[in-house]
Amino acid sequence: MDAETSSASNFSGSDNATTTVSPAHNSPAANPVIIRASVLLILAVFNLGGNGFTLLTIRLTPRLWTKTNFILASMLVADVITGVSTFWYAPFLIAVYIFNNPCQYNVAVVVTLQLMKVSGSVNILHLSFGSKSIF
Repeated sequence: MDAETSSASNFSGSDNATTTVSPAHNSPAANPVIIRASVLLILAVFNLGGNGFTLLTIRLTPRLWTKTNFILASMLVADVITGVSTFWYAPFLIAVYIFNNPCQYNVAVVVTLQLMKVSGSVNILHLSFGSKSIF
């Protein structure tokens, strides 16, 4: 009986159990990521609209089929690839940050950012080799 009363008297009444809260409930911390993804999606729409229009104009106007415009067109294709890949990258940012551990978000961004840099590297190569006669 002494054991029962001593264990009852040691009970403090506070719940020391840790509670786990889903990151989806932590909306104030997710707001910057949602805004970033929204801005990326808006820029992707402008990117695809403007570059698509320019590519269409070059394609449909024979007077614009010059060497310089072919280099410009290939750069625009790299920009269109960036715009298309942004449509999967922005929702990916939201899904990883909100529904996963935010610490793993940094790892995921670093890995996928290297994929997003590929089309930028293509543009830089076009600029550096575009001035030289390659045709």
